[in-house]
This record gives sequence, structure tokens and C-alpha cells, in this order.
Amino acid sequence: MLGKIITSMVILSLLFVYAFSAYQNMPRSPIKMVANQYLPNKTSSINYGNVPVFGKNMRFNHNMISYSISKNCSKPRRDAMVEAFILLANRVKIISFYEVKKDADIDVDCPDTYLDLGKNMFAAGEGGPSEIINTSLFKTIEKGKIHLYDDPRCNYPVVEIHELLHVFGFAHSHDPNNIMYNVSSCNQKISKDVIALLQKLYSVQALPDAMISELNATTKGKYLNFNITIINDGLSKIKSIDLTVVVDGKSIKTINLGSIDIGYGRTIRAENIRLPSWGVSKVDFVVDKDNKVKELYKNNNFAEMVVGSNKA
Repeated sequence: MLGKIITSMVILSLLFVYAFSAYQNMPRSPIKMVANQYLPNKTSSINYGNVPVFGKNMRFNHNMISYSISKNCSKPRRDAMVEAFILLANRVKIISFYEVKKDADIDVDCPDTYLDLGKNMFAAGEGGPSEIINTSLFKTIEKGKIHLYDDPRCNYPVVEIHELLHVFGFAHSHDPNNIMYNVSSCNQKISKDVIALLQKLYSVQALPDAMISELNATTKGKYLNFNITIINDGLSKIKSIDLTVVVDGKSIKTINLGSIDIGYGRTIRAENIRLPSWGVSKVDFVVDKDNKVKELYKNNNFAEMVVGSNKA
């Protein structure tokens, strides 16, 4: 008799455990999570003052910048362009230029034709960035081009520096004495504010910057579903980086995102991530939790999601 009672109690206990486990894990209506703490990217603190530019935070992502000069450039044009590179490097100090035969950052060409602007005026040159990666922090210059239409008429490479500064993102100045004035004359010089701005821009270390740009999450009983996008908003490629899901200070899931190029992102959709318990009200999403990647900013690597009151 006693044995039957014990057996019945064991069976009832097992049934209770099974029923409780089934209740814990049974499908439920998804509950939407909302952002409680979601830190966006920082903005640049560089003050541009009155310096005219095509766009703020425009720069190459390296300080040693290559150039190539076409064989169709006459010796006077070539010499003036090389002098322009040397003079700008000497003034800015933290950037330098070197010549390559192909795949240069800046291509210099010397077409036989010139652009007639009317009123006995013509364009001595053209220049500017030709390929740009645009992120919320920087406009990274991938490629620049310079066309020189005429041999230099000044002892100082006014036209050549003018076009080179266009490549770096500087627009025309309203000051006739400024080398960026839209009509060139031999007495024009590089303004101090242009040099100061280049020094500030190129003092920023060329690092990547992982940022959580989009995040949606729901809980279903003891399970978590989420859709997250992490982009590289920095100045260099991310070689490898992790996303970690944290509940109550403990990591419940780590996903390697692999490499992310500048301006690109990774979107991860995950379903049925098991939570430690039913009724979890807060989930943290952390990029590079162990600080393995050196970045421009870390404040945009974290998002805290809490259970909302509305069903998804």
C-alpha cells in the first residue's frame, strides 16, 4: 500500500514538473520591446567657422596619400603639381604625399583642351573628390582627380594647390586674396584657417566605429526574437566584431558579425533565443562587449530594450 502511495506521489510530481515546464515554454503572443536606452552616434566637434567646404568631415582615411601624374602632362605642369604636393604637406605637417604609377588616391591628368568660360576667361584646372563613402560621421574620400589645362603662369603653384584643395573638399572662397578664390592670381596664398582645419581633420585617428542603427525585439514567453543592424560609421574596416545579448548581467547569446567595411552594415535576424526565465522585462544588446576592437566611439555600441505594454 505504501509503495503504491509513493509511486503515485512520484508520478504526480513528475506530471507537475512536466506541466510547469510545458507552461513555461508554451507559445505565447509576442510582446513588443521598446528602446529604454539607445545611444546614437556622436557628431563631430570640429569647428569649421567660415571655411567653405563641399561637405563637413570630408577626408581621406589615411595621412600618407598617393598620387599619379599622367604622362601627357608637360614638364612645367608636372613640376608645378609636385611642388603643390610638397608645399601643402609642409604647411599641414601631419599629411604627406608620395607618387605611384597606378591605383593612386589622386590622379592628375593634363588634357589638351581647356574650358572656355567666356569674357576672355578659361579654366586653368579642375579638381575634386570623385569617389566618396558617406557615413553620418565622415565623408571618406576614396579617390580624387585633378585636370590641369594649361602650363603654370605663376612662380607659385596657385592653380595646382587650388585644385588639390578641391580634392580635399574645400569650396571657393569669397576672398580674392585666398588661393580658393574662383579666379586665380599669382599673389594668392593658402589661408591659415584651411591649414588649421586640415590639421584637425587629420589628427583624428583612422579607426572603425560600430554603431547600432536599427533594432526591433519581441519576447514570446521564454523566448526572444530580434532584428538588429550594426553599421561601420568610422574611417577604417572592422576586421571582426561580436554582438552579445545580455540578461541580468549574464551573456545568453554571442554572435560574430565578421568584417564590416566603411559605410556598410550587418543585419542579424534571430528567433527563439532562449531566455533564462519567463517574464524577462529587460534585454541588453552590446556590440564588442569585451572591448576587443579599438573604435572612434563606444557610446553607440549599446541598446537597452524593455518590454512594452502593446502586443506586437
